[in-house]
Amino acid sequence: MKPAKISILAPGLLGGSVALAATQAFPKAELVIWSRRKESLAPIHQALPKAKVGTDWSAVAGSDLVLLGAPASALSSLVRSLLPHLSTHTLVTDVASVKAPVEKDVAPLLQGRARWIGSHPMAGSEDSGFAAARADLFQKATIILTPTSSTPAPTIHDAAGFWKSLGGRVVELAVEEHDRLVSRISHLPHALAATLVRAAGLAALPLAGSGYRDTTRVAAGPAAMWAEILLGNRREVLASLAEFRTGLQKLEKALANQDAATLTKFLEEAAEIRRTLPSP
Repeated sequence: MKPAKISILAPGLLGGSVALAATQAFPKAELVIWSRRKESLAPIHQALPKAKVGTDWSAVAGSDLVLLGAPASALSSLVRSLLPHLSTHTLVTDVASVKAPVEKDVAPLLQGRARWIGSHPMAGSEDSGFAAARADLFQKATIILTPTSSTPAPTIHDAAGFWKSLGGRVVELAVEEHDRLVSRISHLPHALAATLVRAAGLAALPLAGSGYRDTTRVAAGPAAMWAEILLGNRREVLASLAEFRTGLQKLEKALANQDAATLTKFLEEAAEIRRTLPSP
């Protein structure tokens, strides 16, 4: 896909990074950046001087691609305001971390009004906001598309082509499968990192090495955003916590019984799984 006009709404870390990457991937494309807050416009305009930056919905009209950078809970409201400025050829996608509620709320609004497909870049950091955006954020990153049975093949093809142009590696998952797997690989690790930080407390921090830093990095992320994500995927996060609790109980039992064989096997199995992690 080579869009002539790209609009990005509510550009935080992910939306801002899409904007920066898109200026390199599509240097001839017109770029529109919409923000709800006027006070956020100046740094965006400074970073993207050629973009049309503002709070006017009508600037989105004629876009080939619209990216929704707001949290999942805000997307339906955003789309309702956006509807008068869309056309049936416009490709609309998002970057939300939980897909089931987004699909439920957004897809019906866009039916017959634009081309919709959910996206989730598995990229980011503990930092947030446009100030943390990077043009290279999606290089070699996994981008998950969540088409449904009614998503036309050209829509999938165009969305995949866009993300690939930004450097991403595109995979497709059903909405429910996305939420199940992402709860294990992203949402659970964040919940555990936060729990680990609380358990370790303040006194030991001067002793922290790379192990603690690597394990807990994501716990420094924005709390309100992560509370919304965990609640939005509540069922799958609870299921992944139950699975984790089973493993933790096995570990506790091995330690309580001084069972070196079971403990070693437990750690070896974990190490073997971790070694199969693909290189970035």
